[in-house]
Amino acid sequence: MGLLSRRGLLASAFAGIGKTRLSALTDEVGVSERDAVAFCRQYGLDWVELRNVPGTKTGYWKLPAKEQREFAGRLRDAGLRVSFVDSGLLAAPLPGTLPVKTPGAAEGERFVRRMEELDRVLELAAAVGCKKVRCFGGRRVADPEGVFGQLADVIGPMAEYAGKAGVHLLLENESSCNVMTCREMALFARLVSSSWFGLNWDPGNAVRNEKAFPEGYQLLPVAKIGNVQVKGKGIIPGGPDPVDWAGILPALARDGYKGHVGLETHTANRQADSHPAMQALLRLAVRT
Repeated sequence: MGLLSRRGLLASAFAGIGKTRLSALTDEVGVSERDAVAFCRQYGLDWVELRNVPGTKTGYWKLPAKEQREFAGRLRDAGLRVSFVDSGLLAAPLPGTLPVKTPGAAEGERFVRRMEELDRVLELAAAVGCKKVRCFGGRRVADPEGVFGQLADVIGPMAEYAGKAGVHLLLENESSCNVMTCREMALFARLVSSSWFGLNWDPGNAVRNEKAFPEGYQLLPVAKIGNVQVKGKGIIPGGPDPVDWAGILPALARDGYKGHVGLETHTANRQADSHPAMQALLRLAVRT
């Protein structure tokens, strides 16, 4: 069998991601629901991620059930589906730990009420037909790996609980939390046996602590990755924290990644910057 050209290999790999699996976080790309829908239509997107109602700090899971159902209907009418719910589950200190940064005043209560919050997030997921929701790894301590066992004892049962609703619980790597780098993601993933547990990989969250590709990527259990997020500042040409998406996307496709790739612009001018960021992502996702 003859060797494929480098261009042929790239084309084959990018075809595995493609435009149909791109998504965008609604409150990043628009200041209103109408803006977010217009953004998706402009770029031909079929999927969105949900966090806060655009223009507010209110998580969609905090809306009354009737409003969630009405919103789900509007999404369907717009031809959009939900790939991921970006909840704030476990963005809180673990009991008995001392975070390196002072946590928010209400975060301790958030941990206590984590199952109540999970119920609300699962209700939203059911309303919008989404099968993947986010959690974090507790606020970061001086020795994160030292609390991995405690964290696994919390997340494992939550993942099983979510699984009863047919939903996967995906841990996001985050610089303010105990699981940040690819190495930490790989180490922690070994501790949770639930088939309903997975990873939400955002290489932009650890860009100043590791080189995401190829070094970091080589450590990741790709089979555990259920969602991938792209920071605008890491993909916009000339952005301050570049990430090698031209390397990551074909590697994911080559290694059998089947999930979505969602834009979380996360810049000071996020609505305006969402356009060049999505344009750059589209160029990579559909390039030949």
